[in-house]
Amino acid sequence: MNIKLKAILLLLIGTLFWGMTFVFIKDAVSLMSVASFLGYRFLLATLILACLFFKRFKNYDWNTLKYGTLLSIPLLLSFLAQTIGLQYTSASKGGFITGLSVVFVPLILSFMQKRLPSVNILIAVILATMGLAFLTLGSSLNFNIGDIWVFCSAILFASYIIMVARYSKKSDAILLSLTQFFLVALICISYSAISGELSFPRGYKLWQAIIFTAVFATAFMYTVQNYYQKYISEITTSIIFSFEPLFAAITAYFYLNEAITERTIIGGLMIFTGILFAEIKMEGLLGKVKRRIAFSNK
Repeated sequence: MNIKLKAILLLLIGTLFWGMTFVFIKDAVSLMSVASFLGYRFLLATLILACLFFKRFKNYDWNTLKYGTLLSIPLLLSFLAQTIGLQYTSASKGGFITGLSVVFVPLILSFMQKRLPSVNILIAVILATMGLAFLTLGSSLNFNIGDIWVFCSAILFASYIIMVARYSKKSDAILLSLTQFFLVALICISYSAISGELSFPRGYKLWQAIIFTAVFATAFMYTVQNYYQKYISEITTSIIFSFEPLFAAITAYFYLNEAITERTIIGGLMIFTGILFAEIKMEGLLGKVKRRIAFSNK
């Protein structure tokens, strides 16, 4: 199988797992503090990778520590914002707002490259913002605090995608993942212990959430991303991740019986349309239109 196709398929499978995690996280944070849940999730993911790939530790070097530490910062902040937000908003809405990261990726890249965003990117931002308004604004025109947290998480995760594209080529993917997971787990568990919130997980639902998110949505997905993203662009990666809201809404519908309202559908379609506009090469499209018009006039 072509390495690029393999990368796309594996990232798509991981995105499915991500979409499914919204319902598990929503259950978990009602039974345990956010920091404790994330601590156990990333600690278990660390242990899994350490046991499976312990022979790789001999290749650990300064670059792995440096890049893993840098990547752990947006990863930790993104998860904290998302997990806190899911305490106050629905799983399906949280999934749709998280999908905005696909729009932020090209915007951040434009800023880094010191050039104005193209016309299609501006259209994408407007559409995505309107879609977000349909999803999150009620009659009082106020944002739900949970929606704002998840919105911040989307920006942070967009930054993470761009950083992975830069650093994944410079270090071992497994060791890079291990470093990130360990640091996130250490910070979360330490904070939970200091604040007096740390407790041992009890109950089927809590363990189900920890195991699923640790194995599939963390150990599997982030290792796949750290290894395979170097074979595709940040934009292609963000397109793949745009399927997460769809998977989240479908999972929430079947697992939590959350209604999919007209506002959710309209808002989701607007964001998805914005996502499509973010990927359109407007100059190439206009060129094709002009050529067809010129040809038809002959």
